[in-house]
Amino acid sequence: MVKIPLIDAPHTIKLIEDFIKTRVSEAGAKGVIIGLSGGIDSSVVATIAVRALGPKNVYTLFLPSKTTPNTDLNHIKSLCSQLKLDVEVINIQKMIDIFAEEMQKEEESSLLEWMNIKPRIRQTIFYFFANQLNYLVCGAGNKSELMVGYFTKYGDGAVDILPIGDVYKTHVFQLGEYLNIPEEIINKTPSAGLREGQSDEAEIGMSYSQLDSILFGLERFQNEADIAERLQIPLLEVKRVRSMLYHSEHKRRGPLILKLGTRTPNIDWRIPLTEPSDF
Repeated sequence: MVKIPLIDAPHTIKLIEDFIKTRVSEAGAKGVIIGLSGGIDSSVVATIAVRALGPKNVYTLFLPSKTTPNTDLNHIKSLCSQLKLDVEVINIQKMIDIFAEEMQKEEESSLLEWMNIKPRIRQTIFYFFANQLNYLVCGAGNKSELMVGYFTKYGDGAVDILPIGDVYKTHVFQLGEYLNIPEEIINKTPSAGLREGQSDEAEIGMSYSQLDSILFGLERFQNEADIAERLQIPLLEVKRVRSMLYHSEHKRRGPLILKLGTRTPNIDWRIPLTEPSDF
C-alpha cells in the first residue's frame, strides 16, 4: 500500500495552536471543552489545546456508557496526568435508559439509531458546560472520517471548532508520536465505542492507510482508475470511497436554505471576521 506523504509535524501543530487561540479569542470565550474518548484524535486535540491555551483553560470530560471499553478511562488518566489536566467523568447510561423507557423502546446497542443517541447526548452535556463556563466546544473529528461521513450528524459533528478537521488519520498518528502521546493510546485499535467490539476500520470497510491513500488521490483530482492502479487495489474500492464522499455531503453542511431574498444566511450573506468598530 502506497502511503501518503508525511506532513511537517511542528509546523502543523503551530498552525493548529494559532487556530485554537484565534477562534477562542474572536468568540470572546475563556477556553475550550474537549470530550476525551481515550483515542488518538481527542488526545492529540487536547494536547495541542493545552499548548495553545494552558491546562487551566482546557476543560475535559469523559462520558462513558455500558458499551465503553474499561481501558479507556485508564488511558485518559494517563494522558491527563501528562498534560496536568483534570477530567470530569459522567456516565450517560442512565440518560440512555430514561430515553429508552420514555420511547418505550428497548436499547439495542448494535443498531445505528441507538449508537447515534450516545454522541448526541454527549454533545448536549458538552454545550451545557460550555454555556456555563463561556468555553467553546472543541471537536476531535479528523479529515478521513469527516470526508466519508463517519461521524454522527448533530452528535460529535456538532461543535464550535474542529482543529484537526483537515488532518488525515494517518497524519493524526504522526502528530501523536511527535507530541509523545502515551503509547497505549497510539497503539490501540481505533473505535468509537458505540457498541461492544466496535472497530472504526471494520465499519468503514478498509484500513485508514488505504482510505487516506484513496482520499489523497481524490483530493488532487486524480483519475479513479489511476488511483486503483497506483495502490494496487480494485477500482470498486475507489468508487466506493467516492460514493461515501458524495452521500455524506449533507453531514458536512448546515441545513439547506431555500434562497428567496437578496442576501441569504449561509449562502451570500457573509459576516466579516472583524467586529464593527461602532459596536
